[in-house]
Order: sequence, then structure tokens, then C-alpha cells
Amino acid sequence: MKKIVTTSMMMLLVAAGAMAQPKKNVYLFPESGTVCNPMEISLHVQGNGFNPVSYLWSTGETTPTIQITQSGTYTLTVTGQHGNSGSMTTKVRTATYNVLPAADISALTDLWVCKNDTVRLQAVPGYDFYTWSNGASGMNFERKMEGPFLNMGPVLDTLSVSYTATVDKVCSVTSEPVLLRAIRRPEGVGVFYENKMNIRHNDSIPASLVLEYLYPVSYEMSFTEIANPSNTIKYLTAPGSRRAPASILIPGTAYHVETTPIINGVRYCPGPVSTIGIRPSSNRLGVGGFEEQQEMSIYRIFDLSGKMIMEKHAEAFNKDWLNDIAPQMVVIHRTGTTSEVVKMQITK
Repeated sequence: MKKIVTTSMMMLLVAAGAMAQPKKNVYLFPESGTVCNPMEISLHVQGNGFNPVSYLWSTGETTPTIQITQSGTYTLTVTGQHGNSGSMTTKVRTATYNVLPAADISALTDLWVCKNDTVRLQAVPGYDFYTWSNGASGMNFERKMEGPFLNMGPVLDTLSVSYTATVDKVCSVTSEPVLLRAIRRPEGVGVFYENKMNIRHNDSIPASLVLEYLYPVSYEMSFTEIANPSNTIKYLTAPGSRRAPASILIPGTAYHVETTPIINGVRYCPGPVSTIGIRPSSNRLGVGGFEEQQEMSIYRIFDLSGKMIMEKHAEAFNKDWLNDIAPQMVVIHRTGTTSEVVKMQITK
């Protein structure tokens, strides 16, 4: 991953007469030694006895300051005047630098992990001090991805991480941030299907929603016969879809269901195992022959004051019904062959 590095110079101002005072009044800064990457080298003149007019570096550059990213010896030939004499003189200054690697982040684990798993990162070696954006110090970074982070609420469990590396009293560089993400586990087959043992053969079975991150989520739904665990039927939903047709399952059979989200081709975090059952084939004769008994449920949605917001007659709950309801906590009543009451927080 390419990193963009910014440089901030931290120059040491040395009081007159101090031991660190350079012996020459015209010198390069830094004078030599280990430096950041990139690093600015510039000409310094103490006092007003020399006025530079032109610059020529061993790199061919003609500016007072250059930026280096490679270790080596650098020479500046500078021409200038002494005071007001008008006489020109040439000075040559040379310094050798050990340029450290550019500030980069190495991932010791995946950057996207299941929620509550731990991400580990490492900075490049060689610098004197490291400070991470969350306040941690040292070359290594470790964080349990509990989320949500940065007051972002339920939308994305993300954390942006960077670090600043310092060469003591010389320079510092800051890495480009990397984005860490905690992938939530699906919660099963949904509140109105969990433990439902009379699902119709022409119905569809939803995977509980996982956040839609940067890519549409597909779901691999594994249906394992409870009476015959060696028989597992797998169904992969299309990206952005989260329903498997019950027609792929055997009538009169109970299944354990496990759902795994797939994001940008990568499998993540299977959810808890749910239990469902497919209704046996019916022998009731309909108009066109044998058909299954129709099962319609009534779904009523109330606000917390008890006012009914919506009523729907359907075979299964459809979360899209909530799209036109303002964010709030609602109570959903389902009546049919069985009755259910669910509280749900609507967010946008």
C-alpha cells in the first residue's frame, strides 16, 4: 500500500555560546547523521558577514533547500558576498546522512476483522520515538476492534490510525492513515424466522443484515439437516441480497442455519446458528391441483406511545416497510398462527 508522508522540521535553536554552537558560521542543517525520510537540508548562515547569491548542490539543484530520500553524502557550493565589500567568495559544505525508511504502516493482521477481534500494526524501525494517533507509543500498535469508534454510531465500526515518528531534536514524519474496520456478525435468520418450524416451501429465508460497508454484502447461508448433519445445503445470495429460497430445502425437514457475510470476495464472521423448519407438503386440493395452505400474517407497527403507524398483511415481515418511518424505537406486533412482539430501533 503506497503511503504519502508529510515532514515537519523540528530545529534545535542553540543559544549563543552553547556547546552545540557550530564552529562555522556557514553550515548545513542537519550537519550530518541519521535523518527522517523525506528530509529537508538547508544552508544556515549565522550573523550577517556572508550573503549567499547562488547555490549548486551535488544533486544539480540550485535552491537554498533540497529534500532528500536517499542516504549518502551531499555537497553544496554556495557563492556570496562578505558584508558590503562587494567581493565574491565561494564556500563548499559537505554532510553525510543516513536516511531512514519513509514512515509506513505494516499490517501484522488483516485491517478488516470480525468485531471484537484484534488488529496489530507495526511502524518502520530506526526512529527514536513513535506516537500513534490514539496516544499509544512504540513501534507496535494493537487494538481490539470493539467499535463503534469516533462517535460514528451504528453506521460503520471504523477507526483511522496513523503515527508520527521522530528523530530526536532533528525531524519528524507522519504516516498516511490506514482504516481499520470491525465486521459485525449477522444475528441469524431474522426475528420473525428464528425457530419458525412451518415455513412454506415457496417462501424465502432472510439472513440477518450486516452493515453495507464499501461493497455490497453477499451471504453464504448453510442449511444443515438436524436429523442428518452430514447433509448441508449451501446458498450464496447475490450482492446486496440477503434471502435464500425455501424451495432449495426438503419439505418436512428441520435445519440449523449459519450465515456468513462475504465482502469484496472475502469471507467474514459467521453468525450464530438459527433453527428453522420447512412445512411438509400439503395434501389439500386447490383449484389447480395440490397446493400448500396459504399463511398470511398481520404486522402492526406502533410508536412507543401506542399509536399505530402501519399495518401490513403478508406472509413474512419486510424490513423495507420501515424505510418511510422516521428514526425512532417502534414495537412490531405479528399475528397469525403464532404471535410475536418485537422492539426495533429504526435508524437512517
